[in-house]
Parts: sequence; structure tokens; C-alpha cells
Amino acid sequence: MDRLREYKIAFRGLGEGKHFYEFVLNEVFFDCYESTKGTKGVVDAKVEIKKSSLLMEVKIKISGTVKAICDRCLGEMEVPVEGEMNLYVKQSVREEGNEDDYIIVSPEDDFLDLSSYLYETYMLHYPIRVVHPEGECDEDMQEVLHKYIKEEDAKPTDPRWDELRKLINN
Repeated sequence: MDRLREYKIAFRGLGEGKHFYEFVLNEVFFDCYESTKGTKGVVDAKVEIKKSSLLMEVKIKISGTVKAICDRCLGEMEVPVEGEMNLYVKQSVREEGNEDDYIIVSPEDDFLDLSSYLYETYMLHYPIRVVHPEGECDEDMQEVLHKYIKEEDAKPTDPRWDELRKLINN
């Protein structure tokens, strides 16, 4: 059974003009990809397809929150995820290489599978570092962290390096 079939759009019968779709990215969606297995939360995706005779312009906008583990204190927190991506879809008989935002589909294809592009939009807009705002981390964990943090002493430096730094800073 194809768990991602709801993210496929039948584009063959679409008339020219704008068409709007809404999808929900939830645990079922995230479990289909190895790097997001176990992700809890809901991200709403709005897709606008502007179809013309030559190509289709696809605009994907996502917004929602997911639960994540704080990188500093390992406490659970909610992370907002928002962003958008633009894609262009063209039908072609020849197998031309797909570029980053340019997709080639064959004339025999009836469906445009947006699941990988929704996933890509999500991953590109997920923060690299997930931490609580200052002062909201788990206090017990903060105490443990401060116990093991070493303060670096002001070590004397080689005067030759100091002279070189002066040259660089000028």
C-alpha cells in the first residue's frame, strides 16, 4: 500500500489557470522517511499550481509545529517550521536532467508526486540548531552542564602571532 498516495496530484485533467491543494504532514508522513521517523507534530502545506500550456508553476508553503529535543538540555519542545518553495514542471519526451527547481515529467505520466518536494521543503526550513529560548531550559540539566564546563584560562600567546594579528586587522 502506498502511504504517500494522497500527496499525488492528477495533473493530466487540470485546466489552465490556478489550482489550490492542501495537505497535512503528520506522523504518518514523517515515518515514511528515515531521517524524520518518530517526528510528532502537524505541518500544514498549501500548494498552488499555476498551469499553462507549456509548464506548471508549483508553489509550496508550509507552516506548523513539531516536537523536538532541545540540543542543550535534552528537554522536549515545540519547534515552529515555516517556509516556501517554488518548482517548475515541464512535460518532455527526452530525459533531461532534473535541476533543483525544475522537474521534467514524461507525457505518459498522469500524476505529479509532491511527497518528496513537501519533505524537501520541510527539511530545508527545519532549524539547524534546536534550543529553548534563553532561561527556559531544564534547570537540573543546566546545573549538570555548568558543573562540567571548563573556563578557558587566558594563556600567554606568542608575541610573533600578536604582531601578525595586528597586520591582519589593519
